[in-house]
Amino acid sequence: MNTPFDDETPKRPGLFAKLRASFLTGIVVIAPVGLTIWLIWTLIGWVDGVVLPLVPYNMRPENYIGINLRGVGVIIFLLFTIMVGWVAKGLIGKSMIRFAESLVDRMPVVRSIYGGVKQIAETVFAQTERSFEKACLIQYPRKGIWAIGF
Repeated sequence: MNTPFDDETPKRPGLFAKLRASFLTGIVVIAPVGLTIWLIWTLIGWVDGVVLPLVPYNMRPENYIGINLRGVGVIIFLLFTIMVGWVAKGLIGKSMIRFAESLVDRMPVVRSIYGGVKQIAETVFAQTERSFEKACLIQYPRKGIWAIGF
């Protein structure tokens, strides 16, 4: 016998509720994949739009194969970056970097921006396993104000 205080037996979800749950599960699975593909596609298009105008017209790949290949600008950018890194590792590259940094150190606003960006890049791209291993609190830029350090 049921009293008013007994729990009702739970109703089984209907067909519409099952379809809605499956649809939402599908969205949760598809959305990250779709967003990632769209973001990469957009980023490749943006890099192509910046890099390809710098390539002489007669050297563009679409002139040789007849179709516009998306991502050629990214490949050119990667090759250029690797080449710059290779030159920068050598003696001539190191002296060029020292000379350029001495010029930057003479410019008040540029010096601050360049120094901050360089420090962040060196920290993020450090090739040691100990980067960001421990965090600490320091009083910076003045006493009473705390900042996180790594």
